Amino acid sequence: MIFHITAQHDHLSCYGVKARRENNQAESQKVMGRWMEGTDNVKVIAAYVNNPAHRIFAVVETDDYNDLNSFTNQFKDVGGCTVEAVGDGIAMRKASGNWGQ
Repeated sequence: MIFHITAQHDHLSCYGVKARRENNQAESQKVMGRWMEGTDNVKVIAAYVNNPAHRIFAVVETDDYNDLNSFTNQFKDVGGCTVEAVGDGIAMRKASGNWGQ
């Protein structure tokens, strides 16, 4: 199944703010973005960030809710996180034979 994740934290729990204050941005960026690579059981299809708002948006694919729940723990540990099941609208339109019409 495909899921859309929206996660948000604030400046008080932001790893980037902490790294900037500790002058450790290079290492922090390496660690902070690791989630974008997914896991063995959760494939990240798309990843977008809104840095000024401390918000991320991701589209992921997995067949197991427990894997999805574990994957989102990193977001829930520092702020809020919503997960919604979604469908691939382009694939549905193509499968219906309506693409390009």
